[in-house]
Amino acid sequence: MVGTIIDEGASVSILSSIAWEVLGSPSLLPEMRNLIGFDKGTSRPLGILPNVPITLRTKIVYINLMVVQGPLDYNLLLGCDYMYSMGAIVSSLFIIMCFPHEGRVVKLVD
Repeated sequence: MVGTIIDEGASVSILSSIAWEVLGSPSLLPEMRNLIGFDKGTSRPLGILPNVPITLRTKIVYINLMVVQGPLDYNLLLGCDYMYSMGAIVSSLFIIMCFPHEGRVVKLVD
């Protein structure tokens, strides 16, 4: 998806409401938690889109995405839940992400 950010510091993975609508507005599960931003502002999510397949190269993982409404600079933010599912390791210093796949370690370099 164009406009995807990987942020291992994000506690949840987020899908913008605009991208959700482009996907056909599939059914959401209710979500009672509010998101709290770094500026202490809160945002009420529209719900959870469950078991979304995310493909990187040929590896597919399934994660839940929190759908939020509002002005976002991205369509999809993949957080630490995604990183855990991928078994990925990131180095900000070397701008590289590695993850195991089919018995090998795949390296993504910026």
